[in-house]
Amino acid sequence: MKKSILLILMTLMVLCAYSQEENSVDSKTTKKLTKAQKNEQRKAEEKKTASMVDWMVQNRQFVLEANYLSNQTGERIIVNSNLNFIVIDSTNITIQLASTTGIGGANGMGGVTADGKISVFEVKKTGRNKDNYSIRVMAMTVIGSYDIFFSISPSSYADASISGTTSGKLNYHGQIVPKQVSRVFKGMAL
Repeated sequence: MKKSILLILMTLMVLCAYSQEENSVDSKTTKKLTKAQKNEQRKAEEKKTASMVDWMVQNRQFVLEANYLSNQTGERIIVNSNLNFIVIDSTNITIQLASTTGIGGANGMGGVTADGKISVFEVKKTGRNKDNYSIRVMAMTVIGSYDIFFSISPSSYADASISGTTSGKLNYHGQIVPKQVSRVFKGMAL
């Protein structure tokens, strides 16, 4: 009887050890599968974003919502993306600068809002994979004519450099979004 109890205990110990080892392999496999699934999901989202960026550029329907503004020396300031933006709408353009204080300025929001027409819209694909966009826009507004150079990545991050007839440049740094889903607040245009 002692031998049978000992045999049963040994069998239970072996089964417990085996089941613990099997569970640890399963958790490792699960982690690997989860990691692979996350990578697949991330790649699918990147592909979707890249196709949306392509559509926005080809149809000239996007808004660059700036998180930062900088000058030609590279000094950056953080700004509100709902108030500082560039809208490209087919052959129309809106450029806005504003502050969160909303004090002063021609647009009633502490800055300037200018509507205009686009006379030149040139698109080039750049980068190693030819998936980035370099866009040159020439626009005429009430307050002057501007050359705007956009650099847009397939992940929708964008920079725009605006230069006018005077010296100096203003740079917008942010993301482009479809015009239909943009949540910008436009001030009074000149």
